[in-house]
Amino acid sequence: MNAIVTELSPKNPRDLTARGSDGDTKARPSVTRKIRLRSYLALARTAVIVGGIGLAVVVPLGWGQWVAGFTNQSTDNAYLRADIAPLSAQIAGTIRRVAVHDYQHVRAGDLLAEIDPSEYQAKVTRASAAVAAAQAAIRNVDSRLLLQQRLIAQADAGISAITADRDRAEAEHARQTALTRDGWSTNQRLEEALAAIRRFEAQLNEKRADAAATREQVRVLGTQREQAEADLESRKAELALAETELGHTRIVAPSDGVVNSSSVRTGQYVSPGTRVISVVPLPNVYVVANYKETQLGKVRVGQSVSVAVDMFPGETLRGRVEQISPASGSEFALLPPDNATGNFTKVAQRIAVRIELTDIPDGLKALLRPGMSVLSTIHTDRTADAADH
Repeated sequence: MNAIVTELSPKNPRDLTARGSDGDTKARPSVTRKIRLRSYLALARTAVIVGGIGLAVVVPLGWGQWVAGFTNQSTDNAYLRADIAPLSAQIAGTIRRVAVHDYQHVRAGDLLAEIDPSEYQAKVTRASAAVAAAQAAIRNVDSRLLLQQRLIAQADAGISAITADRDRAEAEHARQTALTRDGWSTNQRLEEALAAIRRFEAQLNEKRADAAATREQVRVLGTQREQAEADLESRKAELALAETELGHTRIVAPSDGVVNSSSVRTGQYVSPGTRVISVVPLPNVYVVANYKETQLGKVRVGQSVSVAVDMFPGETLRGRVEQISPASGSEFALLPPDNATGNFTKVAQRIAVRIELTDIPDGLKALLRPGMSVLSTIHTDRTADAADH
């Protein structure tokens, strides 16, 4: 064993020292590079960690103010819109005809579709007859009132005649009383004169009662006339309603524009509320841009806007801020969020901004369609009027 160990041991210690020195000299640059690489990696990791912590602190505190301070606020969450008029049937009936083709240009008042009007025309005729009957009833009451006035005049004349007879009988009674007292007449003649007075008094009371009843009948007829007038107004209202329903058999365009594809066909039965067709008021389009709340700090009505339509790259439309929504889109949702329940995560809300297009390049006005995607940029440093000049 000793021999073997002795043989493995270097014969000259200097040789061993020399070989060790040469190996260390060759390995030292590689070790130095590895150490230096580890230092760079550690420094990079430290920089990334410090930067991440800085962003995590600075962004929530100042990001909104930094974005809101931009002069130009842009968003691609924007689309062309138009005040599309969906037209529905307001009465029940069978479609008699569809008067337009799909995607046809129409003008305000043009007939789009027609419902069979025969039933509603009959209602108009019936209502017109009812109005005529009510008017005849009023004329009848007026005739009776005129007749009643003549009866009153006749009663007054009868009262005057009987009053004259009574006065004559009273005068005769006075003469008979004087003659009987002087012996020139008999008591029978005196009694006849007294009876005549009483007879005329009774007739006078009867005529006065008749005249009072006749005058009371005038008041009754006046009430009947008021009732007839009210009935006439009711019949006129029914006629107006029937005429309105008859007018609803014609579905017309509310404005100039282009119709979409019709939802009904000839012979189809429709009920009130059935969608018939829609009119798109081209070329009257505008832009609705949904900006983040952090972008609207300097946005005001009247500011200039640049609009780029995705369908027409390189073309720029000019506009102005017309309106800003009174609430965020989430407030108008069917199920508004309730941030008081569960965990809360803050999300920047979107506010709709309506943009009026004031300058559209030639050739594009007839090509713009609602629903097209656009990129809108609001220039908060100038108004639309200043941009035009």
